[in-house]
Amino acid sequence: MNRRRFLYSIMSGTLLGCAPSAATESSAPQVVKSKAVTSATTYDVIVVGAGIAGLAAAQAVHAAGKRVVVLEARQRVGGRVWSWRNWGKPIELGANWIHTKTGNPLVNLAKQAGVSTTSDPEEAGDERLIDIVNGKSLTGATLESHYNRANDIIDSAVARGENLDKDVSLRTSIAQVAAYKQLSAANKRLFESMLAQIVDDEYAIESEKISLFQYEAENTAYSGTDLFVNGGYDGIATFLAKNLTVVQNTVVSKITWGSRGVTVTAGTKSWQAKAVIVTLPLGVLKANKVTFEPALPAKYQTAINQLATGVLNRCILRFDTAFWGDTYSTFTLVGNDPHQWYQMIPLNGPYGIPALAAFNAGSNARALEAKTDAQLTAEMTAIVQKAFGSKKSSTGMVATRWGRDPYALGAYSYVPVGSPISARTVLGTPVSAQLALAGEAYTNTDPSTVHGAYNSGRKAASAILKAL
Repeated sequence: MNRRRFLYSIMSGTLLGCAPSAATESSAPQVVKSKAVTSATTYDVIVVGAGIAGLAAAQAVHAAGKRVVVLEARQRVGGRVWSWRNWGKPIELGANWIHTKTGNPLVNLAKQAGVSTTSDPEEAGDERLIDIVNGKSLTGATLESHYNRANDIIDSAVARGENLDKDVSLRTSIAQVAAYKQLSAANKRLFESMLAQIVDDEYAIESEKISLFQYEAENTAYSGTDLFVNGGYDGIATFLAKNLTVVQNTVVSKITWGSRGVTVTAGTKSWQAKAVIVTLPLGVLKANKVTFEPALPAKYQTAINQLATGVLNRCILRFDTAFWGDTYSTFTLVGNDPHQWYQMIPLNGPYGIPALAAFNAGSNARALEAKTDAQLTAEMTAIVQKAFGSKKSSTGMVATRWGRDPYALGAYSYVPVGSPISARTVLGTPVSAQLALAGEAYTNTDPSTVHGAYNSGRKAASAILKAL
């Protein structure tokens, strides 16, 4: 069942960890360091951000024989791609999937970088749904029929948009679908859990906030099934960063741009170049963490305001044994709130680690960020114990908190009710010959994906190179 597109670019979050190990960004390999960069050095292009978009852009500029430097706030490359190794294997706390693999450049990049992948657990067809309220369980064709019905209802809701003059939320339209109205209370709970996977995960926000007009309106560049990365997604970032000058631990605060060139300032240091490619996440731009001088043109600022950033967090709980077995590659859990802790992916299959990765999106994800790691451990442990009839206690936990990550301020972008998808197109168009934006939010072709960010970075680099 192909239900998740990104995680999509779920990205590196701010993490808290319980015993036996705490999660910190220093656990990621330090692969790129600047050797000799001073404020007196002048470049052809400065790239702000060493995520996939930034690295893709910088590589393209470097390949063209131009001088380029990448300024990165974190102490690692990859941005919202983060492979966490405290449990011995590179568990993905950021991006985890390569979506629509046929023709996708990330497939070849993964091979070149030596990053292994496996089939998507969500497409294996061996899922088990557990209703932890009444103890019932669904598998196989019966479960598949529920997903088919859920998808049909969503499709019908989207189709209603063709006859509407004014945008409404996807949730509003769902409520008007006859098949949804006819669901029993029990089946509505199942539907809501599936809606969380089909929609909440996809956009990192609930259907109440998503524009009906823009739902699935973005272009898709590739086709085919998805791949699950189990060999360290950050290997692709490391591969892209090869031969680049990356200055880490550098938080950019000001970008001065104009026909004479650009100056990028971070603290007391500054860098000069002919042009700059800014790959900061939408959440950071929306929070005005960086000052542009002069200010961005009105249509760009309007586009930034029109888009929104959702939150998708995961909590990974480790045990001494995988007492859930190896029969099922995914579990759907339906609790009193079907949009909370709605899916768990066992990591004993792809990683050989007895752990369960659970997901929360939107307002639930933001609410959970306010809880301590101890509280999250207790809450998830209780759910797991009830779902599987176990008394086992966890031996470790790690959780992402995307909304609180100062260098992301959210997981990935979506188009809210009343906003036009053209906002992405505006932001994906160079501001001038000296300034361009790139990233998953600034493209209407596969937004909210790693390959969308990669292609956006290369597109921005191409435009800037033509103008140099």
